[in-house]
Amino acid sequence: MLEQLQQTFPEIDKEIISDALKWFKQDIEMTKNVLAWLTENATSFQQQHHLLTLFKHFGSIIEKTILSQIWNNYNQIFVDTYYKLQEICATSNLNELKEEKELKILREMCLHILWNILKYPKHIKYRQIHKQALYNYLLQKCHTLGADFEYVFLSLEKNLEIFGFKKENNDNWYYQYHHIQLLHLWKCYQAVIIYQIMYVVNKTMI
Repeated sequence: MLEQLQQTFPEIDKEIISDALKWFKQDIEMTKNVLAWLTENATSFQQQHHLLTLFKHFGSIIEKTILSQIWNNYNQIFVDTYYKLQEICATSNLNELKEEKELKILREMCLHILWNILKYPKHIKYRQIHKQALYNYLLQKCHTLGADFEYVFLSLEKNLEIFGFKKENNDNWYYQYHHIQLLHLWKCYQAVIIYQIMYVVNKTMI
């Protein structure tokens, strides 16, 4: 199993792979997920070690997308990033926060969509969202967590409009600007992180 992961992630040090595998109790898929994340955000052994340590401390509380963003904001300096994450946990009471299921799903999807287009602004695939694929994913996610699917789906569509996507006649969503509005998308991303979400529908209107 270790050798297989080494072949899949040659950029990751063997010790880091072994540590991650042990942390996830030999769960190969969860280990792959975090190793892929490390590959995107760390290059040297020290960076990989520090980022994995941050994930161990805060990964169950703060999403990887936010962890990596703060990591990069603080120039990948472990101590500064660590204290900032501690501050976030303290000020937001994230250790005790039980986020509503619907908002959690909605927030994760918004961050995922925004981060992909911000990180890969020239990739066409991140400028278009297939309605059926989105529908199927959210339906399964909501079913698994026991969340209100219609509420999540309608709220996400409203957020897509805010981000700059437009629904075409085929019901698929396309980013409507030829040049990516990076500043606007970055403000949306920050708003989702700080205020949890940008827009939710009123449940009484569904």
